[in-house]
Amino acid sequence: MKHMKKGSRWPVNPVVWVIVALLVILGGYKFFYPNHVEPEHTTARQSSSTKVIDVEEGSSSAKKATTKKHKHKSSKDKLWTKKQDAKLAAFISDWQQTMGQSYTGTNSGSSVTFQGVTLPDYLSTGTIYVNQQPVTMKWTTNKKDGSDYQVVAAYAGTQYLYLFTFHQQTPEVLVTSQAASDGVNFKVTENAQLVNGFQNIVNGQSESTNSSQQ
Repeated sequence: MKHMKKGSRWPVNPVVWVIVALLVILGGYKFFYPNHVEPEHTTARQSSSTKVIDVEEGSSSAKKATTKKHKHKSSKDKLWTKKQDAKLAAFISDWQQTMGQSYTGTNSGSSVTFQGVTLPDYLSTGTIYVNQQPVTMKWTTNKKDGSDYQVVAAYAGTQYLYLFTFHQQTPEVLVTSQAASDGVNFKVTENAQLVNGFQNIVNGQSESTNSSQQ
């Protein structure tokens, strides 16, 4: 029986060496960089949270800005306010005493009647003239209304009916002393104190009473 030569070894498959080398490399990488991936996840979560907050804050700010813009626009489009209407009522209360007369107004949503003409209803059903010229009138506080006159208040006494209006966005007080079956004819009042009082209320100034003209 022949004996194997001394010093001979079993051949080693090269694939085994490749596997061993890969295990050594992976083991070393894990040893030196055990937490390498974790900071990226943490950073991603923090970045995501920050973005969500930014979007929510931006949305809230946009809503506030839109609300303010809407309120500003609404007040800017108005010719007349409830506060001004109350000031006019207080002014007429003092003014009528200096005139020795008594007037009923449309403040607080009331209607007034003068010689069979009821306001504000008549503005949408009757014929109206200013200085004998037919005009269009509308009971409104909208600055963008297309009528010739925007009427914001009316005060009726036994002798006169006053309309507080805006004509081409300028405050104007009209007066009539007679209502006819074919329409009502107004003219601009000559009562300077009444005109000044209305203009001062429109402009946010104080008003005074002292006049006796129609």
